[in-house]
Formats: sequence, C-alpha cells, structure tokens
Amino acid sequence: MKGRDLTRQSAEAAFVALQGVRGLQQSSEHRPVLLGELVHYLQGHVAVDDGRIREQLKAQLSLRRQFNQLLNDLRVATAPRQAQAASAGLLNARETRAFSLKFKVSRAHPDQVYVLLAVLGEACMADGRQPVLIASKDSDIVRLCFPVLNDHSAQALLLADDERLILLRDPDAELSLV
Repeated sequence: MKGRDLTRQSAEAAFVALQGVRGLQQSSEHRPVLLGELVHYLQGHVAVDDGRIREQLKAQLSLRRQFNQLLNDLRVATAPRQAQAASAGLLNARETRAFSLKFKVSRAHPDQVYVLLAVLGEACMADGRQPVLIASKDSDIVRLCFPVLNDHSAQALLLADDERLILLRDPDAELSLV
C-alpha cells in the first residue's frame, strides 16, 4: 500500500512540476490582452508588447471592438482614407484640419524617412504632450509614438521599409491622433 502511495505522490509531484515548467515556457502571446494594456498602447507607453497586442487585435473581433471604442474616446483627430485619382503609390503628405503629416527622405541616408507631424489649432494639443499616431487598414494596426511636441510639431525617423511608415503613407489607411 505504501509503495502505491509513494508512486502516486511522485507521479503527482512530477505532473505538478511539468505543469509549472509548461507555464514558464508558455509565451506571452497566449496571455489575453487586458483593457488596461489597450489604454497604455493607445497612450504610447513603451512597456506594452506591441506585437502581442497587434496579433490579438487581428485575431479577436471582441478585442478589436473594444480597441475601436477606446480609440474613438481617446483620439483628438482623425484622417480618413484618402482618395487619390490616377495614382496607386504611397503618399508624400496627409493633411487634415487638425494635423498634417509630411514624409521627407533623408539626404544623408536615402533609406531613412522623416515623418513630420504638425498639430494645428483644431486638435487642441499643447506643447509638451507626446502625440501618438495610430494607423489602421483592414485588420492591420500600427502605432507611431512621437517625442513631445515643440512649437506644435514633432518628428520621427523611420527606415523606408518600416511597416509603420508604409501603413502611414498608404492612402487606404485611416489615421488617428491620440
């Protein structure tokens, strides 16, 4: 009887140990995204896992609805899809009544592009605030966190093949300034 109990206890101990190891090895991709993480993502906090949030936003419709509701509540301005006639290329500028974006290729490094943000009066963003730009097209979402505003403008430097830059310049992408 004692032999069976010892075997059962050792089997249970091994099972518990294996479950613990599995829990440690489980990647953060399987953790659900919480509402607080979405708020931090929209506010530009760097401590959130961008990749995990983006993947779960693509895969989960209920999370996407929550995200869109939060985005509607937090955004200062929006730039809808931009119609352009007879051109299928990427945009060099995006203009709205609240903000404008310009894309300038670096003279020193042609593989780098400056994203110049100018916040206009309608956006009501004061200097010293850190703007975040959210671009979305279909189920793809990216964010670009700018440094703090100075004279109602900020700039970021991205590589020409950066997926954030490509989506920001896409005329079919909707932009939201948070």
